[in-house]
Amino acid sequence: MSTHTVNPARDTARSRISKISTDDSHTFFFDHPLDHIPGMLVVDTALRQAEDMAARTGRGAAEPLRVRALDLAFNGLCERGSDAFVQLTEGVPGGRALTVDVHQDGTSVCSGSLRLEPAPRRELFTEEPQEEPRGESRPARAPAELVHKRSEDNVLIGPLTRTGDHVYTTVMLGPPAHRWPDVHPATVLVEAIRQTATATSHTAWDIPTDWQYILMSIRLALSDTRTWPAAPELRCRVSPLKGRARGGIDIDVLVRGTQVGHMRLEARAVPPAAYRRMREAQKSPAQKSPAQKNPSQNGPARAGEAAR
Repeated sequence: MSTHTVNPARDTARSRISKISTDDSHTFFFDHPLDHIPGMLVVDTALRQAEDMAARTGRGAAEPLRVRALDLAFNGLCERGSDAFVQLTEGVPGGRALTVDVHQDGTSVCSGSLRLEPAPRRELFTEEPQEEPRGESRPARAPAELVHKRSEDNVLIGPLTRTGDHVYTTVMLGPPAHRWPDVHPATVLVEAIRQTATATSHTAWDIPTDWQYILMSIRLALSDTRTWPAAPELRCRVSPLKGRARGGIDIDVLVRGTQVGHMRLEARAVPPAAYRRMREAQKSPAQKSPAQKNPSQNGPARAGEAAR
């Protein structure tokens, strides 16, 4: 199943415009009903189209590509019921550094840049085979509620552990390519880091789990684009302040004790009632889809859903 479509007529030598295509049955992006296009789907569309763009021009057809850097600012929620497009433009002809602009109804809802580099393999990491403990069929996972998921199958991190003053650590769980072969490996990493930041914010800052999280920006940099020999450890560092409704979290990516990357995520936490008022102010009745006009058709929206 494809999560994006391409309009060849809108390709040029150095630019591509792709329509974001949503599929509510895709459990990676739509773990529960959402009133907007999730940020991870925006990220994934940009990454997959960048790879395809390189392959079509012959620069990536013979070699896997990995993400070296991703820097995106989310200027607003990407609404459902209206076409949204990702535009990629090469910084220099033949280069793998691209600018990203996501626009909808004439407005830029996300902008930034990404950079790809050749790599031996496309996979993010491999895991050494380990025997499962007797009586256990799967590794322990963080509580789904803490990472704003409904299904435990969509939790990508283990339980959070406090490992220092204002430092919380977890591990990314096993290569999920067999479950989501059409999702870019870097998207899976970004989502695992988002889950780590979300769980840490609830734990360290005592933010209630029913608050909505609005993603503002992500900045990912990887210093090692080889396929890692083990699952990465995610180490989250937060300020000592509690109850922050808006702020950033820094997450280090480590493999066997060596740092291989870093991501900074900024988000805003909004109480449920304030989020509802904000959404009503953003959308007129004429713009609402039938499901949004009658939310009971799909059941209540899950707490925290704006985080994706």
